[in-house]
Amino acid sequence: MREPSFFQTTRGRIVESLKRHHTRTAAALADEHGVTANAIRQHLARLQRDGLVSERAERIGRTKPTLVYFLTSEGERLFPQRYPLLLNVLLDELHREGGANKLQELFANIGRRSARRHAARFDGKDFPDRVAELARFLRERGVVVEYEKTPTGFAFREFNCPFRDTVASHPEICTMVHTLMGEVLPEQPRQVKSISHGDDRCEFEFSFNPGPAAQKSGQVAVLTGER
Repeated sequence: MREPSFFQTTRGRIVESLKRHHTRTAAALADEHGVTANAIRQHLARLQRDGLVSERAERIGRTKPTLVYFLTSEGERLFPQRYPLLLNVLLDELHREGGANKLQELFANIGRRSARRHAARFDGKDFPDRVAELARFLRERGVVVEYEKTPTGFAFREFNCPFRDTVASHPEICTMVHTLMGEVLPEQPRQVKSISHGDDRCEFEFSFNPGPAAQKSGQVAVLTGER
């Protein structure tokens, strides 16, 4: 979120206009805000550099295609989102009805279903390739991930959490990714750092001990258990 004063600036008012109208031309924005089209284009260029606005060619009426501007997903985030609050309210209610164990079971089931839905991504891969695929899978979902080889396997680090505003009060939500990891890796990872416990990142140790599960070919080993 930008400071509230951002929306008092010309760029902020342009963003609000794009939110209301979905798409606008530079000429329409210039008329709306009483400035020149060149001035509007300079503001739009800055908003594009910041990743808040994008452009595309669009035919309006019978005229030749002209550039229209619209908010990116990052631009949309400038406006208040109450999803974390709603999620907390829902989890509070579920916790009152079923307790922490019920929440853990719920998120474990979500993790297992996710692993099965995306099993083809891990199918037939060896341990290092599964770790690499897991990192890609999480990055696609907005998680900043890095991993490195260790004498016993891999160190796997997540530097942000999509549910950071929720996990402090409901750490059970972490069971979702923990279960996913346990499903797609040959051994259950060991967590050594956790954002939900106040650490600056989540860090896991992925160890690999060849055994019957690791020898399976053509399927993802299903491993469960509490962490």
